[in-house]
Amino acid sequence: MPPQDAAAIFALLFGGYDGLDPELVESFTITGLIHILSVSGSHISLVAAAVAGICLLLRLPMACSAVLVTAAIGFYALLAGFVPPVVRAAVMGGLTFLALALGRERDSRHILLLTGLAMLLYSPLLLFHISFDLSFLATAGLLYLAPVFHRWLRARRVPAAISLGLSITLAAQLATLPVLAWYFQRVSIVALLANLVVTPLLDVLILLGLLSGLVALLLPTAGGMLFAGCSLLLGLASEMTRWLAALPFSVAVVPAFPFWAVLLFYLFLFLPALPTEWRGQLAAFLRRESLAAGLFLLGLGTFLAIGHCMASRELTVHFIDAGQGDAALVMTPSGKAVLFDAGGRRTGSFDIGERVTLPYLRHYGVRRLEAVFLTHAHEDHAQGCGAILHALPVGAVYTAGEGRDAYARSMRLGDNDPVLSRLQPVTRGQRFELDGLTIEVLHAPQAAEEGDKRGNEASNVYRLRYGDASFLITGDLTAEGEAGLLACGADVRATVLKVAHHGSRTSTSEAFLQAAHPAYGVICAGRDNSFGHPHAEVVARLQQHEVKILRTDRDGAVVFATDGRRLRISTYREQSLTARLEQSVLYQQTGPVS
Repeated sequence: MPPQDAAAIFALLFGGYDGLDPELVESFTITGLIHILSVSGSHISLVAAAVAGICLLLRLPMACSAVLVTAAIGFYALLAGFVPPVVRAAVMGGLTFLALALGRERDSRHILLLTGLAMLLYSPLLLFHISFDLSFLATAGLLYLAPVFHRWLRARRVPAAISLGLSITLAAQLATLPVLAWYFQRVSIVALLANLVVTPLLDVLILLGLLSGLVALLLPTAGGMLFAGCSLLLGLASEMTRWLAALPFSVAVVPAFPFWAVLLFYLFLFLPALPTEWRGQLAAFLRRESLAAGLFLLGLGTFLAIGHCMASRELTVHFIDAGQGDAALVMTPSGKAVLFDAGGRRTGSFDIGERVTLPYLRHYGVRRLEAVFLTHAHEDHAQGCGAILHALPVGAVYTAGEGRDAYARSMRLGDNDPVLSRLQPVTRGQRFELDGLTIEVLHAPQAAEEGDKRGNEASNVYRLRYGDASFLITGDLTAEGEAGLLACGADVRATVLKVAHHGSRTSTSEAFLQAAHPAYGVICAGRDNSFGHPHAEVVARLQQHEVKILRTDRDGAVVFATDGRRLRISTYREQSLTARLEQSVLYQQTGPVS
């Protein structure tokens, strides 16, 4: 079998992405079929259904069928390696399917809730694990919502086969929508069609692949012929998936739902699944207390509107956890976004821009970037920009003076890629204004100034000012560059310093710290990186200057929010930092900005 076909079938059977064609993965993502590449309750149910169907054809007793179904699920989990997601799916999906097969639909719902509760009691952090969330919610959708949708469609004389497929797909998609929006920021519009047309082929392919493996143990030639059939079936499914993914408006980009919106979404979604008497009692209560309910909704809407208006006056600066690289998102009060560096890796196929920075932007509702400011062309700062330029509208890309070819190589773009036309170098002294935010180019060495040097020596330095708050973005500026910047008389004072070169000892000199006098220092570095960043002497130097240190390798993403006078800080690791680090006036230490 061709290696990519073998990798795809292995992924369909046991999960994973190793060796897969990236175009195929993207097509599966757009069409809402990406869940099939992870072992989940759908795999367990498929195996259980196949075994139960065979038992039905053989007219085996119900008890015998139940034993065989359970054994088949256990054997499949063994083949898949008994990794935690497989065990969760086997326990949750297996018990639920058995209850359904034995005609105990109501019990299956109880089993799902009890199983989920038992798992959370054993490991509470599963609540924040995407595998658990999707498995539980998709199964809940199938048990609670699919029957409601199926009855509604059948009442309108929709054929049973189509009604069942639509009900199952719609129930699973709606039940998992907030989680998909939170993690992936994309919801498939063609998922219904893809599940009706492609999923049956993939179901057959999964069962045929498992059968082929078992047959090949005893009859290698026959197994090989079956695997050849799998390859042909995969080709057909892949072409159909690519065709659906290429349709206009095949996917919608959605921001993450706020917590209150998630609660309201599930409240209204699962109302139709309540028992009839409960719905009647709820309707009667709302009729009796309509005035109180109306006032409550009005008050809730007013509270949310006021909260939104108060938050909208703030500028936010996100130092994204991009591993051993730099990426900072700036969002103005009106929602306009600017990116400083985009992260990246020097080796490997993992694209930080596509897999980390871009999803982060989408998570916060960024649909367009007014500009991207790159400090220099090193991959850990610029490589991720390539994926972003192909995925989002970007006004302009401002660079250091290293030349377009250097950035094309870093972003892994062809020399004639049209997005490169947006690149333009900046010069020292340039200023940009956006919604009250001022961006100053403090340092932009040209090639001639640096003796045609490239790399860290070429790093641009940007200062952001919003009211009394300021942020200094230093890239990988070396101590030599810091000295040159100070010699030019540049005003480098800042509330927040993005510590240069990930905390390397070659940067953040004593003189530069004295001149910048920051209240906070953010170090962007990868956990347990091979460079030893940040170096102990740099950390000690920052501590001597009473700079509060925040690190992406320990804290995750670091977010500053400011109205120009007050500053709030939160991190991915510890949201409660806000209360401990909030200051009433920014420049108690640093003084006003000139």
